[in-house]
Amino acid sequence: MSDTHNIVILGGSYAGLGVAHGLLKALPGLKTQTGKSYKVTMITNSTHFWFSVGAPRAMFMPYPKDIMDSFIPIEKGFKQYSSELFDFVHAEITGVEMDKKMVLYKLKNEKEEVAPTTNTISFDSLVIATGSKSPSPLYSYQGSHVPTLDAYKDIQSRLSSVKSIMIVGGGTAGTETAGEIGHLHGKQTSSPKDITILSGHERLLKGLRPSIGQRAQEFLQGMGVKVEHNLQLTDSNDLGNGTTKVILSDGSTRTVDMLLVATGRKPASSYLPSSLLDDQGRVVCDAYTRVPSLKNVWVAGDMAQNSPGGIMYINFAVPVTVGNIVAELGGKGKVKEYKPLTTKETQFVPVGPNYGVGAAFGWWIPSAVVRMVKGKTMFFPNAMKTVMGTA
Repeated sequence: MSDTHNIVILGGSYAGLGVAHGLLKALPGLKTQTGKSYKVTMITNSTHFWFSVGAPRAMFMPYPKDIMDSFIPIEKGFKQYSSELFDFVHAEITGVEMDKKMVLYKLKNEKEEVAPTTNTISFDSLVIATGSKSPSPLYSYQGSHVPTLDAYKDIQSRLSSVKSIMIVGGGTAGTETAGEIGHLHGKQTSSPKDITILSGHERLLKGLRPSIGQRAQEFLQGMGVKVEHNLQLTDSNDLGNGTTKVILSDGSTRTVDMLLVATGRKPASSYLPSSLLDDQGRVVCDAYTRVPSLKNVWVAGDMAQNSPGGIMYINFAVPVTVGNIVAELGGKGKVKEYKPLTTKETQFVPVGPNYGVGAAFGWWIPSAVVRMVKGKTMFFPNAMKTVMGTA
């Protein structure tokens, strides 16, 4: 039996990367403290980290310079650590046997083909960080970065020729997407298109106060984007001629050249025992980000039951998870509760590169501030830093 304490991290997106880097930086000190050896193994479906924060802009153009600026090899960020401390496994996770402390997976090759045989790896500590998934590869991974990259290429090849575009979803992703298209092809551009955003609620951005959603709507309408509320997508059919027939919740149908679905995000937890999940499919955890029924099992990111979702949560929760794991393994130090930076509305939503709406700590934020903080770059300077562990 190995004397090395094996820490297995499931998932290689924002939370998985953050926990991995945090632990790897702490391991030398932990080894000095305990005299034990430790190793981190990351298992993830994709070889590349996707900077999804910038997706509403990058899906329409090679941004900031190249289409691959959104997709960064994960292993690039971990060459700084010894192979004795870190191992990267490109695989499809098929199950976890908690009683045996074992993860089941099937290796994937460079073509993203899944091997028929199931492998296993034992863990002493486990971090669950596989995030969430939506129906569209434009808004979440569908197994790897390849479907999302292909979807980017498809959008960019067709965008100039389509005449009508429908965005489904009035949340942050949908609103930002509509703003980007409005900027590129709104009524004041040289190539105006018929652009519609459908909100399934009575207003846009229902997580923020009504006046902020109304302001976002005004910006969109100023660009020539049609905003329709209380309408949901029931079904869609590709007509095979470059158009899509959409069936809406009011029974009506429409035909559009491009359909973008920015709704339906759910936890990527199908491989986990149902006993660990709540009715939303998220992992039940305590205030310390631990799975309370198990020893040395933790959850980070959108998978956590106490997560409101989004990058801001991850940025503040990950250090808590890392600190608590180190405290538990070292037998010294006190585990800390995760407490949100604020429970008041805090969100920045660019509406194209020139406008934006938002709030911070419950205070309304002017459009110019949202533009400067996020709208100008979509935080792309942080993409490589996230992979390298310096964000």
